[in-house]
Amino acid sequence: MIKFIYKSIRDKRTNKLDMPKKGTWVFAYDLTPEDISTLQKMGLDEDILEDATDYFEVPRFEYFNGVSYLFTRFPVHHKTGELSTAPLLIAISENYIFTISHKKADFLDDFAHNRKHLYTTQKVKSLLTILDTIVLEYDTSLLKIRKDLIRYFAKLEKVSEAELKNLLAIETTLADYISAMVPTYNALSAMLIKHKALTLRQEDMEILEDLNQDINQSIGTARNIAKTAQNIRSAHDVILGHQLNTTMKTLTALTIIFTIPTIMTGLFGMNTWLPFSDGPISFITIIFITVLISFLVAKFFSKKGWI
Repeated sequence: MIKFIYKSIRDKRTNKLDMPKKGTWVFAYDLTPEDISTLQKMGLDEDILEDATDYFEVPRFEYFNGVSYLFTRFPVHHKTGELSTAPLLIAISENYIFTISHKKADFLDDFAHNRKHLYTTQKVKSLLTILDTIVLEYDTSLLKIRKDLIRYFAKLEKVSEAELKNLLAIETTLADYISAMVPTYNALSAMLIKHKALTLRQEDMEILEDLNQDINQSIGTARNIAKTAQNIRSAHDVILGHQLNTTMKTLTALTIIFTIPTIMTGLFGMNTWLPFSDGPISFITIIFITVLISFLVAKFFSKKGWI
C-alpha cells in the first residue's frame, strides 16, 4: 500500500494525491512487488528496499545515490497486550520523504489524517518530528511498564504463575526496546557526523542532538526498569525458597514427632517380654511415656523455630 500525502505550511489539512509532486510524503506499508517497483522508480535502492521488508532489520543510517536512509524501530502494542518493536525506514530524497513499514503504524496514521501536524514539504523537520514521536512512544510505554512493576512490590510473597510469566514478558520487552534504541542512538550519531548528506541547518542539528540525548536517557530508563524487574524476580525466588525451607522444616519436625508413637507401639506390640508388659497400669504408663517424649521433642523443635 502506498499513499501520497502533501501538506505545506500554507495548508490547514493534509491532502492525499493521486500522483506525487515535490514535497510529497510517500506513506508506504504492507509492500507488494508492485509497490517495491514503484518505490524503485522514485529513486530508492533495491537492496535497501529488500532490507526494509525484513522484520528484524537493525536501526542504522546510510547515504546512497543522493538518498539518506534511516532505519529505526518503534514500539508496537499487540491486541494480546504484548509489547514489541517493529522496523521503520525513513528515507529522504531530493523531492520526497518516504516512510516504509511492515504494517501501518498508528502514530504515522495520525499524521496522515491530520490528527497531528506534519509539513511534508519540510523533509528534514518531518523526519525529526517522526523521530520525536517515536521517542515519546518509547517513553510512554516505559512509564506504563514502570507502573505495572510497582504493584509487584506490595505482594512479592503472593505473585502468581501468570504474573511471573508477565514479569518475564516485561523483561523480554525491555530487552527488545534496548536492542532497538541503542543502534538508533548510533544511527542518529552517524547522521550528526554526516549532516551534509541531509543538509542539516544549525537549528536541525540542535534538535537532532536533543533527540539523541532523549534516546540515551530512554535507554538508561529501560535498563533501570529491566534491573528492577530482575530484582523483583530474584526477591520473589528468595522469598519462595525461604518459605519452602520453612515448610520442609515443619514437615520434618512433624514427621519426627509422629514417628515416636509409631516406634513405641511397634516395640510394645512385639510378642515377647518387655518392661511394663505385666503391670496392671502398663498401657497407661506406656502412653504417658510416649506423650512425654513427643512433647519434649515438639518443644525442642518449637524453640528452634521449626514449628
